[in-house]
Amino acid sequence: MKKERSNKVIYARFAITILVCAALGGVAGFCAAMAGKNLLDSADSLNMALASLGQLWFIPGYVLLLVSTIYYLRGKALLPQAEADDNAFQESDRRLCLSLILSGAAVVWLFIALGINGQTDWANSQAMWLGDHILRIGGLMESVLFIVHLVVQLVWVVALQALTVKATKVIHPEKKGNVFDSKFQKDWFRSCDEAEQQQIGQCSYFSFRVMSTLFPIVMLVLFILADNGLAPSGWILLVGGLWMVQLMSYQCMAYILDHGKKKRKA
Repeated sequence: MKKERSNKVIYARFAITILVCAALGGVAGFCAAMAGKNLLDSADSLNMALASLGQLWFIPGYVLLLVSTIYYLRGKALLPQAEADDNAFQESDRRLCLSLILSGAAVVWLFIALGINGQTDWANSQAMWLGDHILRIGGLMESVLFIVHLVVQLVWVVALQALTVKATKVIHPEKKGNVFDSKFQKDWFRSCDEAEQQQIGQCSYFSFRVMSTLFPIVMLVLFILADNGLAPSGWILLVGGLWMVQLMSYQCMAYILDHGKKKRKA
């Protein structure tokens, strides 16, 4: 009886969740339809405002890299004490870990900045053919700065991550792998002990759950926008494709681990 009542509660919650989501989707779709051209104009204004920031989009990347570098230097400074002092070991490991987290975020932000500035750079290159001499010089300078930011941040983040991993190997000499090797993640995972591999699995599952919640929400928003002519089909295909890759890669790997290596019975 207890199990039956529990199932009824689960089914009731599921039905309520579906109804609430449907109601919210309907309300959002109605509001988007009522907004009509005003919403489209607002989206265009937002895009223009984002693009108008230009090279300023690279600043957060420099901030992330600077803070990451500070954590690396502070973590490296504790390496001589880490072998004899457990507190120094833990603190050094924590700082180096934060350095890797921030440098990883800097990589993602670099692509965001490149994507937004790429649109502005393309518009400037078009203006160079159509505008006057001063505008052509301005467009050329924007393109040069775009390349400079790309090279500086890319070299900085690669060098910083390589140095951080090298410092991490000092306090974890059992760790293997070269950052510049395409198989670095696989080699690093294999060098982890069972507890560390289990922790990696827990982190991966947490990330999977977060994205499994986020993807449907984003797809719902895109569906509402596309239904009112405010979002191109390419956005839906891109987000849906990423969602499918995440879902299928997880499920296919689970299938391979369960059944892939088992020999078929004759």
